[in-house]
Amino acid sequence: MQSEYQNIITEWASGQPLVQQVVTLFEKVRDIPYGDIGSRDPLDVYRKNKGTCSGKHELLKGLYRELGLEVKDYLVMHRFKQLPVKFPDEIMDILERTDIVDPHNYFKVKIGDKWLTVDVTWDKALKKLGFPINENWDGQSDMKVVVAPGGEVYESDYPIALKKSLIQSLPAQVQADRQLFLDTTTKWLDHLRETGDI
Repeated sequence: MQSEYQNIITEWASGQPLVQQVVTLFEKVRDIPYGDIGSRDPLDVYRKNKGTCSGKHELLKGLYRELGLEVKDYLVMHRFKQLPVKFPDEIMDILERTDIVDPHNYFKVKIGDKWLTVDVTWDKALKKLGFPINENWDGQSDMKVVVAPGGEVYESDYPIALKKSLIQSLPAQVQADRQLFLDTTTKWLDHLRETGDI
C-alpha cells in the first residue's frame, strides 16, 4: 500500500524524471494558498489546501524524503513589518504597535552533491501584493529566503518543536500580536481570493 506522500507524488508528478519531480512538487506546494489553519501538520495543509511556512515546508520535505532525498531544516528570525508588502491599515496597526519577531522555516535539499535552499512560503498569487515569490526554479540553484534577512539562523532536527520554543520565549504581548497578525492576514488574503483580487 502506498504512503499518503507517495499518493500525492503520483497525483502531482507521476512519471516525471527526478529533477522535474523536485521542481513540480515545489511549485505545487508553493501555490497552496498561504494562511493560518491552526495546524502545522503537513497532511492537514495538503487536505485543507492552505498553510503557513512551517506546515508547507513540512509537506514538501515529506514529499522530497519520499523521493529519497536528504533535507536539513533551518529557522531564521525575522520581522513581518520588513516585508515589502502594502498591508491594509488594520494589519499595519498591529505591526507598528509591537515589534513582532517570528521564527521563519525553510530548508535545504541535497540534489546531486549540492545542498540547495528551498522556501515555499508565499503562493504565486501573492506576488501581486508585493510578497517575494520564488518562481522559475530550475531545481539546481538556491532559492531566496522570502523574509527580510538579518536575524539569527538555527539549524535543527526538530524544527516544529524549536519553532514552538522560540515563539514561547517571546514576550506575551508579542506572542498575542503575532497570532493576531496571522489571523488578520489570513482573513485579508482569504477575502482577496474570494473576490478575485488576487
